[in-house]
Amino acid sequence: MEKNVLLDKIAAIYKIEEDFDSVLLNYNLKVISFYFKGNIFLELGTSGLSTKLLLPYASCIDVVEASKVNIEKAKQMVDNNCITFYLSLWEKFNYPVQKYTDIIWLRGMEHIEAPEKILQRLRTALVKKGRLHIVVPNALSLHRRLGTYMKLIKEPHELSERDKKFGHVKVYDRFQVTQLLIEAGYHVFAWEGIFLKPLPNAKMLLLYKENPKLIDALYKISKELPDYCAEIYICAENSE
Repeated sequence: MEKNVLLDKIAAIYKIEEDFDSVLLNYNLKVISFYFKGNIFLELGTSGLSTKLLLPYASCIDVVEASKVNIEKAKQMVDNNCITFYLSLWEKFNYPVQKYTDIIWLRGMEHIEAPEKILQRLRTALVKKGRLHIVVPNALSLHRRLGTYMKLIKEPHELSERDKKFGHVKVYDRFQVTQLLIEAGYHVFAWEGIFLKPLPNAKMLLLYKENPKLIDALYKISKELPDYCAEIYICAENSE
């Protein structure tokens, strides 16, 4: 099956507005917006909601997305002349040189077998001192550690059933992501953990509906326990 066809199938069953990922995405923006360098953005992949949340910070956004389904979802959610959508796999897109102040890659690298070449090409698309913002699921998160002790997975880096369902091919820890960025020529500027998530998404969504204050408290305490958080955020600069 061709990759874009597979991505369309995944997009058709993944409804972010019905998933706890929508809550996490809002916390993503809370964290990464502090580190934005400018307002000329490239977004790799879109759920529609992610582009909508980025819009207040940007003067223009180019979005590279391989799923027609996701692009149509996004167009229904955001209607703005400053957004341009490109239907393409990230591996095959012809990135412009030194255009973007910020490249936002949220929950994408875990879908790529070998991200090294993409990371190198993205660096050339950044202006000098421009920033790449990466968010990935954390292999060493609290809920994956719990899953290991419960024997749901053999070890924290193993793909879970949810990972496989949504097309993940690897689960990273922050050390692995940092090493990939350094090897691709970036200066790693900052990192944070995003959200302490003790339970799977379905149960977290129920908790959110019952008690939003508890969810916000779990976000706040994540500052104290970054290596146990559900997601890792890393900000890396183009030093050339």
